[in-house]
Amino acid sequence: MKSIGILSIAALCLASLAAPATAQTPNATARGTYKFILEDELVKSVEFSASTDSKGTATGSLTLTDEAAIADVDDPEDPRAGDAPKGFYIKADLDTLSVEKNRALMGGIVRDSDHVNYIGTWVQLVIEDNGLNREIPDNLTWSFCKRQESGWVPSDAELKNDTGAYLHWWATDAERKDDVGIPSVDLLGKVTSCPVYPVWLYDFADLLKWDGDMIVQTAR
Repeated sequence: MKSIGILSIAALCLASLAAPATAQTPNATARGTYKFILEDELVKSVEFSASTDSKGTATGSLTLTDEAAIADVDDPEDPRAGDAPKGFYIKADLDTLSVEKNRALMGGIVRDSDHVNYIGTWVQLVIEDNGLNREIPDNLTWSFCKRQESGWVPSDAELKNDTGAYLHWWATDAERKDDVGIPSVDLLGKVTSCPVYPVWLYDFADLLKWDGDMIVQTAR
């Protein structure tokens, strides 16, 4: 288990990312119990366990708590419109898990919360397992997204069996062997999810103190 330490690292910067997602990782696991403090000096914690089978189907659960005062309102941008702020927790069912080396990205639907406006939203958690090094913490970041409308699917009115909108491809630079490529947008994917990016593109929260351990594993 990692000891408590002090560190300042890169700030959360999800909005600047523009690359699409990686696929589910078969036979992978991510689990952990972790308490940490950010610049607000209030204790937060995550407890999670997620795994995928040989086909990449993911199952798991996540609990996140925060001592920070978060208003429970219809409009989160106007805290004066709702009840007095209070502590925060959510419980979610996880159904996505992607692993790249020592990083894991998982997500799912919030099923329970003491803030009713979070129930039914999508939560995304990204972690980095830095092993048993007591000087370097395991890292993490998380985000919530509201449910989105699926919208319309483009099609050719002159072709009754037009499936062009559902085709998938992977764009790469033919002159670069190290180019990981960019997948097409999945129009039939989940309409409840946050934008998902390759796990190596995420920046992590600035940890001041931490205690616990997070583990990422894949089948060898």
